[in-house]
Amino acid sequence: MSIQPRNGTPISLAVLLEGENVAPYRETPIASCGDDASEAFRDGLFVCRESDENAALDAITTAAANGAVAAVVAKGDWEAKLTTALEKSGVATEDGAFQVVFVDDPRSVWARTCQAFQDFPARKLKTIAVTGTAGKTSASYIIGGMLAEAGRSVGLIGSLGVYDGKKLAPLSETTPEPAALAELLARMVDNGCSCAIIEASSVALAERRLDGIEFDAVCLTNLRRDHLDYHRTVDQYRRVKMRIFDYLKKDAIAICNVDDRVTDAALHLINCPTLTIGIQPTECAVAGRPVERQRGEQTFYIVAGTDGAPVRSRIVGKEHIYNCLTAAALGVAWNIDLKTIARGVERVEYIPGRMEQIDCGQPFGVYLDCASSPESLTETIETLRSVAGTGSIYCVLSAPNDSDRSKRPLMGRAAESTADVVVVTRGNLPKTQAQAQEALDDLLHGFKEPEKAGVIADRKDAIVWALSQAGPEDVVLVVGHDVSTLDDVDESFVADRQFIRHWLYENQPCLEQYWY
Repeated sequence: MSIQPRNGTPISLAVLLEGENVAPYRETPIASCGDDASEAFRDGLFVCRESDENAALDAITTAAANGAVAAVVAKGDWEAKLTTALEKSGVATEDGAFQVVFVDDPRSVWARTCQAFQDFPARKLKTIAVTGTAGKTSASYIIGGMLAEAGRSVGLIGSLGVYDGKKLAPLSETTPEPAALAELLARMVDNGCSCAIIEASSVALAERRLDGIEFDAVCLTNLRRDHLDYHRTVDQYRRVKMRIFDYLKKDAIAICNVDDRVTDAALHLINCPTLTIGIQPTECAVAGRPVERQRGEQTFYIVAGTDGAPVRSRIVGKEHIYNCLTAAALGVAWNIDLKTIARGVERVEYIPGRMEQIDCGQPFGVYLDCASSPESLTETIETLRSVAGTGSIYCVLSAPNDSDRSKRPLMGRAAESTADVVVVTRGNLPKTQAQAQEALDDLLHGFKEPEKAGVIADRKDAIVWALSQAGPEDVVLVVGHDVSTLDDVDESFVADRQFIRHWLYENQPCLEQYWY
C-alpha cells in the first residue's frame, strides 16, 4: 500500500533513514511511500522486501517507472550485483535522480516512515507496551482502568480491538501493521488521549512493526513458549520478545514478573530501571498478598513498600493478581497513590474471554477462558479447582486459533491431567473439515487415555452436553479464543457467551428476568 504525509508536506529521506548505518545519500524530499511497486508513487520511497536479486531488480525498476525517486533494499552479499544491474537498466546512476539505499531491514524503514507520515503521534502520548506469552490483554485492560481512575484519557490497541478515545472497534491482529498502527495512534491524539497502551505480539516484534515508537513503559507478563510455527524454536521466540526493551525511552521504566522463572533469569538483560512484581513471599517492589478466593470473587492486598491497599475483584485466579500488580507497579512508578490504583483495578469487573464468569442464577459455575497455551490452561483449571470445592470440573476444549500444532497435544495433556471430564471440540473460527479434524486429532494425541475423552465436533453440542451434565458445585470451563462480540453479527455463528446465557435462561431455574 502507498501512504502520504498527513499534512501533505514531504519529509526528507534523511529523517526516514535516521539511525540507519548506510552510505551517504541525498536529502531527497519524500512525498509518498509504499511497498507495492505496481502502485503510483509521487516523489515516493519504495520499500523493497524482495530477497531474490532478479525479483528485486524488477520491483525497483517498476517502482521507478511509477514515480518513485528512491528505494530501500536489504543489505547482503548481493549489493554489488544488484547495483550493477540497476545501473545497466538505467534506474540507478551515481548522479541520477533515483537512488538505492541498502539498509539492515526495509521493514523497519517502512514502520518508521508510517510514524513520520503521521507526525510521530506516539511522541505526543505516554506510551505503554504490554508483552508476554499470556496475560497481555488482561494486563492492558487493567492498566487502562487504573489510568482512567487516575484521570488519564486512555487509548488501547490489542487483541480485543482498539479504543481510540471515543469508540471501540475490532482488529484483525493483536498488533496492527505499521500504517494502521500509526493511523490509530494519530486518531488517539486527535481524540484527546494522553496515554496509549499497545499489546506487542512476538510476530509484530519480529516484523519491526513498532519501529518509530519509543515507550515510556514496558510490561512483561511472562515468557513461556508460543508461535513456534513462526519462530521455530522457544529460544528464538523468547529472544524476539526481549526486543521490546530496545524501544524504551532513556527515562522509561520496565515492569517484570519475577515469579516467572524465565523472566527473572532475563532481568540482567534489561538496561533500564525495573520494577518487579510477585506474590508474597517473593521479594519484589510491588507484591500481592491473597486473602480469600470464592467462585465469584477474590480478595487480595497490593503492597508497595510500607503501604498497602485491599482489592476485591470478580475475576479470580493468581494470573489476575499478577496482572493487577503489573498495573499497580506502573501506577507506583507514575506517582499514582495506592488507593486510586486499587479503585482502578476494581473498576475492571470482567475481561471478555479471560476467566470470564457467566452467571445466570445456575447452581454451578460457568467460565470462558481463551487459554492458548498449556501453562495457561493448567493455571486456569487449577484456579477453578480451588473454588469448586468437592465439585467436578468439566472442560470443553478446543485448539488455539493459530497454526502452531506443536502445543495442541500439550493442551490435551494439560486438560486431561487437571480437569475431571474433558470434551474435545472445534474452535470458533471457521475451518475446513480437514483442518477441524486435524485440530481434534492433535489435541487427542496428548491424552494418555484418549478413549476417555469425549469428542463432540459441533461446538454448540459440546457446550450443551457439558452444561447438561454439571450439577451443583460443579464448574464448566469453555476454552476458546472468543472475540466475536467485536465482529459483525454472522448468521452462522453465535458467540459462546451469548449461546451459553440463552441456554441457561431457557433450561435452568433462576430468579433473574429473561435477558431478551
